Amino acid sequence: MERISVTQAVRQFSDVLNRVFYQKTIIELERGNKVIARISPVTSTSPVKVKDLNKLFAELPKLGKDVKAFANNLVDIRKQLPPEQNQWD
Repeated sequence: MERISVTQAVRQFSDVLNRVFYQKTIIELERGNKVIARISPVTSTSPVKVKDLNKLFAELPKLGKDVKAFANNLVDIRKQLPPEQNQWD
């Protein structure tokens, strides 16, 4: 794992992202000798491949007479959830 200052990361942002993406490097960002963030490659953990989704959906159990009640339950559940908030506001 590599550690660089936030200032260096800002100045070399494109290079930092390229190293993370292509070389799978994990980079810690520090400010005042304290690690404040980590940039790492995204890894896929899903065992299901996109090409297999249609088969997966076809194998799911079918809803019977209770499909309308199920839809109403979903509406009720959504009403109980707090509204989504943008964490950047």
